[in-house]
Amino acid sequence: MVLSMTSHQQALAALLDEHSSLTGLRVKTLPGIEFPGGYHYHRKKEIDFMRDIATGKHIPYLLHMSWTTNKSNKLLFFQQMGLWYTNEACESGGAVNLAKESTGTSLQQKCCSAEPLISCHYRDKP
Repeated sequence: MVLSMTSHQQALAALLDEHSSLTGLRVKTLPGIEFPGGYHYHRKKEIDFMRDIATGKHIPYLLHMSWTTNKSNKLLFFQQMGLWYTNEACESGGAVNLAKESTGTSLQQKCCSAEPLISCHYRDKP
């Protein structure tokens, strides 16, 4: 089923629809406008919507970077969108080492940026 739909999320949605139909289970899905995902990010038709998110015109509750190859790519896309706030020293397990240091500075102060950490990686993405 996943191979024919090319997405485990579409397969899950189809199974939920079928199960709710058969058993009377009431299922609600989150609206894509407030909870967009990688599906929206990677589709050319959604470029204006994603640009609105990147410029702050639209602020979703959550952006799940699904439909993205791996964690490294997700990081690049979030940086490009202006949605990345974790200092580099805290990535890839660095926070664990910083937490062990007792410098009087909280882990939040060491790891979290008040402003987005933006860097451009792709010409065809917002």
